[in-house]
Amino acid sequence: MALQVGINSYVDLTKAEEYFAGKLFADEWLNADSTMKEKALIEATRRINRLQYKGIKADPDQLLEFPRAYPSFGAPERERSFNFTIGYVYEDTINENVKAATCEEALAVLKYGNSARTKAQEQNVVRVSFGDVSEEYRASLKLLSKEALELLKPYLAGAVAIR
Repeated sequence: MALQVGINSYVDLTKAEEYFAGKLFADEWLNADSTMKEKALIEATRRINRLQYKGIKADPDQLLEFPRAYPSFGAPERERSFNFTIGYVYEDTINENVKAATCEEALAVLKYGNSARTKAQEQNVVRVSFGDVSEEYRASLKLLSKEALELLKPYLAGAVAIR
């Protein structure tokens, strides 16, 4: 499937190329061909869409999780354009942090996505031992990029106290 913003990706190839033009340590991106880059962006979007977010989709018919609508009292503190309707604050566009997170996750997919270690983590391997060396994994938020996760943190749903 070809890359389509709003359908299977948060960012197009041109925007991703601009993002990586000024980034250090993006060799995997720079060395990949256009087809691999598009596949990485689509996979990154899939991974980002699996997370649980605050609010609801801005349009119930949209395929991707962003843009979002937030209860007017719980909207993340970010600069963006909003539509205000009863009880909700609606994003008009996909936030720049979401686009950057997609690029970061796409880079991580190209770097680590096919490694045996990543495959073991995706299979929820808890411990691997070889002699004196051992590794232990726990269920994570399923993103390969810590930078992408940091960019998405303001939007992630979390635990709340119930009284």
